[in-house]
Amino acid sequence: MTITARVDPRKVVIFGAGATGRGHIGQLAYASGYRLVFVDKDESLVRELSASRRYTVRLVGAKVHEVVIEDFTVLPLSDEHAVAGEIASARLVLTAVLAENLPGVAKALSRGIIRRAELGIEAPLNVIACENMINGSTTLRGHVLEALDARYHDYLRAHVGFPNAMISRVVPAPKADRLLLEAEDYNEWPVDRGGFLGEDPGIQGLSLVDNLPALLERKLYMHNTGHAVCGYLAWLKGYEVMCEAIMDPWIQAVVRGAMNESGEALRRKHGFSQESIARYGEDFIPRVAGKLIIDPVSRVIRSPLRKIGRNERLIGPACMALDYGLVPKNLALGIAALLCYRAPDDPEAEQLQHMLHQEGLTQVLRQAGGVDLEAYPALEDLVQAALEELKLPI
Repeated sequence: MTITARVDPRKVVIFGAGATGRGHIGQLAYASGYRLVFVDKDESLVRELSASRRYTVRLVGAKVHEVVIEDFTVLPLSDEHAVAGEIASARLVLTAVLAENLPGVAKALSRGIIRRAELGIEAPLNVIACENMINGSTTLRGHVLEALDARYHDYLRAHVGFPNAMISRVVPAPKADRLLLEAEDYNEWPVDRGGFLGEDPGIQGLSLVDNLPALLERKLYMHNTGHAVCGYLAWLKGYEVMCEAIMDPWIQAVVRGAMNESGEALRRKHGFSQESIARYGEDFIPRVAGKLIIDPVSRVIRSPLRKIGRNERLIGPACMALDYGLVPKNLALGIAALLCYRAPDDPEAEQLQHMLHQEGLTQVLRQAGGVDLEAYPALEDLVQAALEELKLPI
C-alpha cells in the first residue's frame, strides 16, 4: 500500500544543531516555510534548545539584521525511535555534522528509511550532506548502504536521493550564548540536479544545478584553499582570528598567489572564463577581512589529516596545477605550514606530527596525502623548498 499522506512536504530533518545546521541551512529552510527538526548527539544542547524553543541568527553583511527561529523540534541522536519517525514523514534530510560523523548519521538514517519502506511510502526523500567535502552525499549513501539491511536496498535506490551539494557561509561556533549565532549574510548552496528525486524543494538559496562538480572544485580549491592557506600561515605567525591574519601583507600575498594557482588550473580544466575566476577570487578577501564576524584561526585549521587529503583543499589544487604545467609555489607554502601545525587539543595534529617524525615527509605525502610521487615528483621538491623558505624543520 502506498501512503503519501504521512509525508509532510514542509518538514526537514537536520542532523547537526550546531553553527552550520542552525545558522545556515536551518535558517534558510525556516525562511522558506519549512518546519525544522534538529537531531544532535550533544544532549545538553538538545535540552537547551528544547527549553528555549527559539534561537537567533545575526546576519552580518553591509547591514546587520537578526532573524528569530522558533517552533522547531529537537531530538537527541540517541532517541532512535523518535528520530526514525521524523525521517519517515520528512521531505528532506540535511546534515551538518562534519565528515567524520557521517557514519553515525547513516545508522539513524537507515532506521528512518526502513520505517518508510514498511509504511509503503513512495514519496521521494532527498538526503543532502551539507559538509565541506567533495561528494559528501555520495559518501553518506555508501555508509547508509552498509548500515541498511540488504532487503531495503531496492527501496532506497527507487525512493531515496542523495544529491551532492556545496555550501558556503561562515558561521563561527557560538561563544557564551549558544542561542545566538552570528553568520555572514552570504550563501552558496548548489545541489546536483541529476541526483535529486522529485520537484525542486523551494528553499531560499538552494539551487539545483547541472555543473556541480565544477562548482564544487571551484569553491573547495579557491575559497577553502584560501581559508586553509591563510589559517595555517596565521598559526605560524601567532594570529588568533582570521580577519587580522588576512590583513598581514605577506599572508595576503601568499593567499592570493595560492588562489591564482588554483584558479588558473580550474579555468583550464573546466572552461571557466578568466573574468569569472577573478571575480570569485576577489570575493574572498573582503569576506575574511570583515571584522563584524570573528572567525577563530583554530576553527579553520583543525583536522589537518583530513585537509591534507589527495582531493582536499591543498594537495588537490597543487596536483591539478602540476597537471596543467603550472608551478604551485604558494600552494606548497600552505602545505608546508599545515605540516608544521601542532595543537595538543587536536588529535589529528598530534597524529600527523607523529607520522612526520616516524616516517618522514615522503611517506606522509604518499600515505596521508595520497600523492603518487612517481606521477608528481615536483610536489615533494616544492614542499621541501617551502619548508626551507619558512625556516621550519619538521
